[in-house]
Amino acid sequence: MVTHATSATRPALRPLLLNNLIAALIGSILMIFVHELAHLVAGLALGHPTTLYSFAAIHGDGVPADQAAFILLIAPAFSLVSGALMQWWTPLRGRADLLHLVWLWFAFASVQEGVAYLMLTPFGAGDTGQAAQLLGLPVLVQFLALTLGIGGMFLNARSFATHLARHAGPEQKARNAMSLWVWLYGMIATVLLSVLYLAVSPAQVTPGEQIAVMAAGTVLLVFAPMANIFRAQVAEVPVEPLRIRPVPVAGLVVLGLLIGGNVLLSFGIVFD
Repeated sequence: MVTHATSATRPALRPLLLNNLIAALIGSILMIFVHELAHLVAGLALGHPTTLYSFAAIHGDGVPADQAAFILLIAPAFSLVSGALMQWWTPLRGRADLLHLVWLWFAFASVQEGVAYLMLTPFGAGDTGQAAQLLGLPVLVQFLALTLGIGGMFLNARSFATHLARHAGPEQKARNAMSLWVWLYGMIATVLLSVLYLAVSPAQVTPGEQIAVMAAGTVLLVFAPMANIFRAQVAEVPVEPLRIRPVPVAGLVVLGLLIGGNVLLSFGIVFD
C-alpha cells in the first residue's frame, strides 16, 4: 500500500531543513576526514612520511610516480566503494532520526566525492587528474573517466531521490527543504570553512590547489537538488516521516566540535 503525505505526516519545513543541513555538514566533514585518512594510510604503508591536514594529506618529496599515483587513487576509490555500500545498507533507517540522516549524507557525499574526482581526470586536477598525469594515461581513457563520473553523479542523484521521496514526501517545499536549500546553505558553509582552514594552515598550498579545495565544496552536495530530476520515478515510494527534534542540539554540538577539531588539524599532524 502506498502512503501519501497528509497533514499528519507532512514534515515541518524548518526542522526538516535544519536537521538535514546539520547532518549534511557533519557527514561531509567526516567523509573528507576519512578520505584524507585513506591517503595517509596508503602513504604510510608505502613508507612515506605524511602530514595530515583537515583538507589534505601531504607526503614528503621523492615518492616514485607509480606509488604517488596509487596514494592519490586509493582515497577516491575508497570513497566510492564505502559510500555505495552505505547507501545499500541503511541500518539506522528504523530510527528515522538525525543519526540516520548523518549516515545518508555521509554515504551520498562519499560517492559524490568519488565521481567528482573522475570528472576532473582530463583536466589534470584533483586526485584522479594528478594520477593520470603521473601514469601518462591516454586522453581517451581520461575522457572515459569523465564520462563515468558524469553518469555516476546522475546515478547518485537517482539513488538519493528515493530517500528524498521517503522522508520529504511529494510537496515541493518539503523536498526543497531536504535538497535545494541544504545544498545552497551547505555549499556556502563548506566553502567558508575551507577558506578558514586554508587561512590558518601553515601548509604550502598553491593557489590552484586552494581553488580546487574551495570548489569541491560547491559540488559535494549537488546530488540532493539533482534528485528532483527523478521525481516521477519515485512517485510511488511510501512516505516514512522522520522523527527529528525542532532544534537538534546534540547535532549542533557535534558539528561545533568537528569544526574546532578541523581548525586544529589545519596546523598539521606529522606521521613518520
